[in-house]
Amino acid sequence: MMRAVLGFLFLLLIQRQCCFGCAVSEEQRPQVTYLLYQMIRSATAPGALPNPSVLLALQLAQVNDNRTKHMLLQRIAQDAVDRVQNGKSFSSGQVALYALAHQASCSDPRKVSAKGTTLDLVQLLEKKFKMERENIQITGNPLSNYYQLGLCVLTLCQLQGNFSVSKTADLFTPDQKKYYLGGHFSVDIASVAVLAQVCIQTTDKSMLPEANGTITANIQYLLNNILEQKTSDGVIGNMYSTGEAMQALSVASKYLTPGLWNCRQTLDKVVSEIPKGTFDHPMTAAQLLPALEDRTYLDVSRVNCCIKKDDLILTILPTTSHSQSSNSITVMYTVTDSVNNSFTDSTALCVPEGSVLFRVMEVAQEKDPNRFRFTYTNSTWGPYITSVQGLMADDSKRTYWQLLSGETPLSKGAGEYVVSDGESLVVKFTTY
Repeated sequence: MMRAVLGFLFLLLIQRQCCFGCAVSEEQRPQVTYLLYQMIRSATAPGALPNPSVLLALQLAQVNDNRTKHMLLQRIAQDAVDRVQNGKSFSSGQVALYALAHQASCSDPRKVSAKGTTLDLVQLLEKKFKMERENIQITGNPLSNYYQLGLCVLTLCQLQGNFSVSKTADLFTPDQKKYYLGGHFSVDIASVAVLAQVCIQTTDKSMLPEANGTITANIQYLLNNILEQKTSDGVIGNMYSTGEAMQALSVASKYLTPGLWNCRQTLDKVVSEIPKGTFDHPMTAAQLLPALEDRTYLDVSRVNCCIKKDDLILTILPTTSHSQSSNSITVMYTVTDSVNNSFTDSTALCVPEGSVLFRVMEVAQEKDPNRFRFTYTNSTWGPYITSVQGLMADDSKRTYWQLLSGETPLSKGAGEYVVSDGESLVVKFTTY
């Protein structure tokens, strides 16, 4: 009996020996429960879009709110079937997140049922990933982007999907086009790529030495660059990329020189930002929550789905909120095409104090529809700008509308970023 117990403990040690993450203390627990309150409230509000990232985070954190998790699972199952049946947009990264959320909920992603139809998300993801690779061979670019490719590989690895390890290893080799956005190294893209490749290394025992060597070199390159983005207070990249960076660093600890990263410092810093409302958006909360509980996307297949009690008590903390006031501020708003150099238009605008960038764009459009008209789509991240003056963003051409304050890219979306008096706001058509 004792030998069996020791064997089981040794197995657990092997499963976690690659990791040295950290988790919140009991003193920090009220901040985490507040984060859950905000995330669940937003994700279940009337009109909220189905959100697999929130469900995935709740399951990884082992949150005892079965009613909410069941409702979110039903929503994403119905949405997945609806997208496929009606030919709606369903990118490879979205399919990956939907599949991961089902797996974490102990719901077979190969048998997603809704509206009398059964959908195999793993098979669909295999097809999507094949199309991404084929497009890279033809055009040099994926249909989506390398963040979504990382999610594809991470998910196929976790769910035992079919893909070529050697070709995938080459897919993640260092290249500025893959890991840089607007000239800046993307911690988000790199973190997901690390998680995907660590998954391959830990699950594929028959991998050829050449592929293993390529993956090892890829991971080391990415970790070095991730750590170069670490600031003195522990933030990695920006506040919103830090959660996924914590996951990547914790699962790839064997590659790190001791002392290069202080997990506790990073965790304490992000926790201190929770009462300020920094992570009130459900997507930013969902990306952070697993790391706060020392969990990663590689734990999806080890989630305990046998929790029976609904004993979650959500704490409401006082926060620093941003609400509009009766006072007005003045901002300078510019739209510019930096790809074709076809236009650059600016205007000074008065908006209520506390306004977000999206409201600034609406005011500009009302003032001069010809120069400042724009379109957008709703996403789980909020409004995503698709065109200005009729000039459409195009993934196949790697073009998008970048949001900036002066020359600094914004770390929040148009619906979240609160503008300041005298600020120069820019919406720029550019490439990634």
